[in-house]
Amino acid sequence: MASTLSTLRARLGRITRSRAILGTLAAVVVLAVAGTTLGYSALTTTVTLSLDGESREVRAMGGTVGDVLESEGIEVGKHDIVAPGVEEEVSDGSKISVRFGRPLEVTIDGETQTYWVTSTEVDDALDEIGRSFAAARLSTSRGALISRSGLELEVVTPKKLTFAIAGRKPVQKTVTALTVREALRAMKVKVDDLDQVRPGLKTEVEDGDKIVLTDIRKETRRVEGERIDFSTEEREDASIYEGEEKVEREGRAGSRDVTYRLTYRNGEVVERKVVKQNVTAKPVSRIVLVGTKEKPAPAPAAPAPNYAGGDTVWDRLAQCESGGNWATNTGNGYYGGLQFSASTWAAVGGTGLPHQHSREEQIKRGQILQSRAGWGQWPHCSSQLGLR
Repeated sequence: MASTLSTLRARLGRITRSRAILGTLAAVVVLAVAGTTLGYSALTTTVTLSLDGESREVRAMGGTVGDVLESEGIEVGKHDIVAPGVEEEVSDGSKISVRFGRPLEVTIDGETQTYWVTSTEVDDALDEIGRSFAAARLSTSRGALISRSGLELEVVTPKKLTFAIAGRKPVQKTVTALTVREALRAMKVKVDDLDQVRPGLKTEVEDGDKIVLTDIRKETRRVEGERIDFSTEEREDASIYEGEEKVEREGRAGSRDVTYRLTYRNGEVVERKVVKQNVTAKPVSRIVLVGTKEKPAPAPAAPAPNYAGGDTVWDRLAQCESGGNWATNTGNGYYGGLQFSASTWAAVGGTGLPHQHSREEQIKRGQILQSRAGWGQWPHCSSQLGLR
């Protein structure tokens, strides 16, 4: 029993000594921590750090902007903007601004170019690169955000184009379009499958281009009782003289019910095709007999009137009256070399008209007239010739 008590006293002594040592160690740790905290506070700087416009206060060790950024794990690339510079010293209350560069891939009417910008919104980025595109169409809103990875932006600019639509007079309009299809859509022109567009709908347009749309349309149309024209059939006939014809049977038109497929080009019919028909009355052809009988030889022609001139008093009178032209018909009611009127010619036994007869016949009738009434029938010329 005595040995047991001795063992317990020894163990209690060791525990007491251990607690004293632990207390001393705890006091040392507290003093070390307090000293470290005071040292850290003395070695760090509190600054306002702005990243792409979003600010926060940070406490970092180091005396330069670069030290602060490194302590915050911020890496700066060649397209980033840091103000003040990374080598600049900082102190409590300093402000550091970092604007990260980001790629803006701009495709303008199919042509692509990449810009590096620090703006976080599209509108600001366009101002940054000096391209506002005020009247253009953008693939995203101007207020859209641009992430650190960048943004692809498509821009379609306004273009002055000439439109010739469905055969109408060409007009010039300014539209915001990249392709022919978009330009026609901007003009509120509907393009059907059969329409012809030049250049093609997928063609990219440029300022000054001309777009021609030909309106092609097809439709079916039914016509009832349509007239069918009759044909003419010619038959040779040996009982009729050559060059002569005789109608043996008159033609008669027929009729039909017919369905057409019509093709229109800019509103005008350019093709008419029969797709179905029902003949309700057949046409009757017209029969014409064509003569093949040889004509008899013509009778010999009467000798031509002799209008030859002479040197008689009648020739001189005719020279005065008609210039010596025995065949003249001046249209003034007087005919031939001696200028007979039709009534006077008939009164002296002439037939037809004077200018249709020979010189001799006209002189003969003139002599009859002179014997009855003297030279006074030709008052002017007979006086000129001294015949009165």
